[in-house]
Amino acid sequence: MSLLHKCKAYHSQPNATTFPELPTVTTWMRFLLGGLYGVSLGLRVETRGVIGALFGLNVITFLPMFWFNSYLDADIDSYKSLNFVGVANAFAFMMLIWILLFTSEHGEEEISLGKVISEVVQSSAGESGANENVLTAESDLGQADLNDEF
Repeated sequence: MSLLHKCKAYHSQPNATTFPELPTVTTWMRFLLGGLYGVSLGLRVETRGVIGALFGLNVITFLPMFWFNSYLDADIDSYKSLNFVGVANAFAFMMLIWILLFTSEHGEEEISLGKVISEVVQSSAGESGANENVLTAESDLGQADLNDEF
């Protein structure tokens, strides 16, 4: 029986001996869902932050669980850890794609943020030059205290 046929067999009740590839297939399904959802999040404007990430985590986790629990009616106890296999990897893949697409779509904001950060660093560097004399005097006092004997 082919792998595709095993994946599409309704209520086939697979277990670790009849369908040993199920954890691998589930992991790849989660990667595919994570990649597609990451592209969706990266190209959409209205979804940002924690809500997008949590909804993506739910899609990655529970759609494959629904597939192998309800559609395939798999014997989950015969597998070592089928419920959450590949969730963390697929979530990281989703976040990577989301960040890459979002950053590439918002290049102007990234440039303006870089300018603001460099201005803050330059202004704080100018202030630290004025405070260097105070720091040097304080460190000289600390050295004098270390050389004193009790």
